[in-house]
Amino acid sequence: MQGKRDPQLEAALQAGWTSACQLYEHLHNGGELTALPPGAVRLNPDEVAYADAVVGYARYYGTTATYQQSSSLLFGSAAFVAAGMAVEAVANSSAKSRALAQAAVQWRDHASVRTILTNQRLLCDFRGQWLSFWHEGIVEFQGDTAQWLFVLRYQVGSPIMIHGPAAPWYAVSVARLVYGPRGLQLPALAGVARSVAETMMRRQRMISGEITEGPDTGRPST
Repeated sequence: MQGKRDPQLEAALQAGWTSACQLYEHLHNGGELTALPPGAVRLNPDEVAYADAVVGYARYYGTTATYQQSSSLLFGSAAFVAAGMAVEAVANSSAKSRALAQAAVQWRDHASVRTILTNQRLLCDFRGQWLSFWHEGIVEFQGDTAQWLFVLRYQVGSPIMIHGPAAPWYAVSVARLVYGPRGLQLPALAGVARSVAETMMRRQRMISGEITEGPDTGRPST
């Protein structure tokens, strides 16, 4: 049985999706991103901010982990000693497996962070420290805006994932800033592109009188 959805989250996701589709259509028609007024965060002299919002954040990397290996001095019968050694071996193996699992490459540092998008970078306020992810270092743009997430892979450094209601808007903006006009054709933006195309087609049919105005959710097509 599917759990009850949070109406506030649903409204936020809908608003984020609609905003992303509007931006995509605006850029597709030759428009440009709109700069924000100057803020308290100091940027480079030639740096322009386009967005300042809270997004879901995570990094993909491995780490090192240690585990305590137990070793007991056992006395008694041969059967008792053998049983004790077997129990220790199982415990040590389990501890090692847990340590390896913790150290494996995986998504870490999950948080909701304030993220400023500029023409040069993503500036993330993670645990009180501003982290810069420069556009010039991006080598791959992955993800699915229809799932409200995208991933950026860099030439140097760990990949970053941005997700949540604002993620589609950020994805469209980053794609346009990094790849230019052709960035709107990236596979990661296919969901937004499809929704915009459907909306434009519906608009044309309404103008021609083929259909009458009706409810339009604007949500990703499945």
